[in-house]
Amino acid sequence: MLSKPLFIVTGLLFPICAKAATINLLEAIKTNRISVTITGNKSVANPQGSSHTGKCLLLSIKNKSSEKIDLKVEAAYQFINQTKANQDLISTETMIVSVGGQQTKEFALNALCSEKSNASPSPADTFVITKKHDAVISNLAGIFEKYKCYLNTAQQALWCFTDNNPIANIYDTNADTVVENRLVAYVSTVKGIPIPARTFYVNTPRIIKYPLEVDSSVSVRIESITTIGIFITDSSHNILTTLIEDDTERRIGNAKYSYFYRGQYPKGQYYVAMRKNGIWYNLQTLILGE
Repeated sequence: MLSKPLFIVTGLLFPICAKAATINLLEAIKTNRISVTITGNKSVANPQGSSHTGKCLLLSIKNKSSEKIDLKVEAAYQFINQTKANQDLISTETMIVSVGGQQTKEFALNALCSEKSNASPSPADTFVITKKHDAVISNLAGIFEKYKCYLNTAQQALWCFTDNNPIANIYDTNADTVVENRLVAYVSTVKGIPIPARTFYVNTPRIIKYPLEVDSSVSVRIESITTIGIFITDSSHNILTTLIEDDTERRIGNAKYSYFYRGQYPKGQYYVAMRKNGIWYNLQTLILGE
């Protein structure tokens, strides 16, 4: 008897995993696939310790669907602060954020402020994302991403477009002059402004400038004719910046003096000091560069 070979065909079953589609954050909001809560990040939770540079935005995203979603969060988004007196923010990095079905994910995002003269954001502030900026800001953000530049140097460059900041303010804010020069060249080209001269240091270290910001007030009891001025000074009370000119008050009662300043100083220790009838009182100590 002839036996016939028996061929058995077996099939291997492989699980098919559906890959989550990547969707732009703005589109996901528009199509109601997610809900988003956006606030200022706590300065202590921000590696840069700032409320308007570095990882200063905090996003909490709720995926409304039952499937995983990959969100593309892009640079150059405009975030409008619902506290009108405080700064709006612009994102400066692009990332993919995966959120599981019916899950919520919280993450911090690099951003910069777009209103130099407004007060800094706080964790109590909420934001609404409104749009993505055009190529001018998008390309600028691309330079930030390329050089991992998210702090004061980047802020000075952005303010050149949002607040007509002098281009020269970019110089001597970064340890790497290549980054500064790249940003200066971009701003100069886009705005059609000549590249400003750089200060060159001969046989001496380059002096780096750090952001100095004060936004506060002081109440003073007036019992007789009193002259008060408030200044930024050094340790010897040499006046560096005048916050409030000497003002003579003749009324009896409590007087409140509010002051605001945002600028750049070299590394060191400075003071917000009040001069009352010729006597100095330190109100704040400001330590830069540590």
